[in-house]
Amino acid sequence: MAVIFSAWLGAGGNPQGGLLTIDEVGSVLNVPVNVKDRDVFHITTEEYLLALTDLIEELARLAVNSVTLGDYQRPLQISKFVKDIHAGFQILNLKNDILRRKSDAIKYSVCIPHTTQIGLVKVDLSLGQKDRRCGV
Repeated sequence: MAVIFSAWLGAGGNPQGGLLTIDEVGSVLNVPVNVKDRDVFHITTEEYLLALTDLIEELARLAVNSVTLGDYQRPLQISKFVKDIHAGFQILNLKNDILRRKSDAIKYSVCIPHTTQIGLVKVDLSLGQKDRRCGV
């Protein structure tokens, strides 16, 4: 997950806000991906998807910290990214397991935004912008 997070931040020459594919993660870590024909250490698709759900939790914390440091654009970028990830998870037909529960958490963070860290930051930002326009 740290590889995906650092790449999202723009490390390693990646565009900021970009997402590494499972193959790119395997390449960075020098670990095979989805090996089915032999018993070796590898990254599975399920592990990659779970890492994406963990990434969203870290990005929620980053959104709050960004506003604290005066960066008001990053939470908006994070919100769009989380919505895009959610759209990708919607396509999947997940069984009732840990991945399904974690993807449901993404759904609730997108569909009920005022109950999540990212949603609350966006609300605070929009209220702050209204206050600045009104001269408050």
